[in-house]
Amino acid sequence: MAVPGFDWFSDRVDWVSLVRGASLAFSVLVVGGLAAPLGARIPVVGPAWLILTAVVAFVLAGYRIGDAADPRVHGAGAAVAGYVLVLPLVVLGTGGLDPLQVVLTLLTAVVMGALAGHLAGGNRDRRGAAR
Repeated sequence: MAVPGFDWFSDRVDWVSLVRGASLAFSVLVVGGLAAPLGARIPVVGPAWLILTAVVAFVLAGYRIGDAADPRVHGAGAAVAGYVLVLPLVVLGTGGLDPLQVVLTLLTAVVMGALAGHLAGGNRDRRGAAR
């Protein structure tokens, strides 16, 4: 049985690359979260350590587009999937979720993943045209 509206997304992504991108984002988020006490000691960067970690994770996830038909949708999906994978660990570590933080982080994942996917798609298209 098909899920209504899901075909729209499914037809635009490369599932293998999406899983790899989400896994990369998850790994960066976990390592960045574990390194937060050390990262907080770095001047200038310290107070924004977790924000920078999340942005890097979402960009890396979004840049792995593979053969996706729509790199922006694919990048956003990979970044969001990586964040969703780490949410259970956040709940275990903090005892709950701040709804505003979740929404803002999801918005950041969508924007940064889509932007990275767009840039990766442009690079892929230029490389393909040069052959």
